[in-house]
Amino acid sequence: MGSNILARNLSQQEPGRGNRHATAACTPNIARGHAQHHESADEYSGIVARLSASHRVIICKDRTQWILQRRDGERHGRARWAGVGYCMTREALLRASRASCARIDPAALAALAALPEHIGRPST
Repeated sequence: MGSNILARNLSQQEPGRGNRHATAACTPNIARGHAQHHESADEYSGIVARLSASHRVIICKDRTQWILQRRDGERHGRARWAGVGYCMTREALLRASRASCARIDPAALAALAALPEHIGRPST
């Protein structure tokens, strides 16, 4: 009976929003290697590029901006990430990335350079 209540609560929550009662249901997915919908999770599904061991770029869950993140410790033995820059243009993202991250992996820099000029528009 308890699992039916949990399943009903999970199906009624807003998309992209956590449910404090769903922790037990979400934890096994992490163990099986499924991507997470929490932007701060190491396994977040919207990773654009890993700039270095301590920095990465993601696309936000609403797909309205790119977020430059810095590794911010661990939770439950997994890396956690915190936003340090929020960008809607490729130029702003590149500028913020260079200012925050001393050494950027060349492949990651190429991935950022290949992004559209403005989020939500096709690549130029």
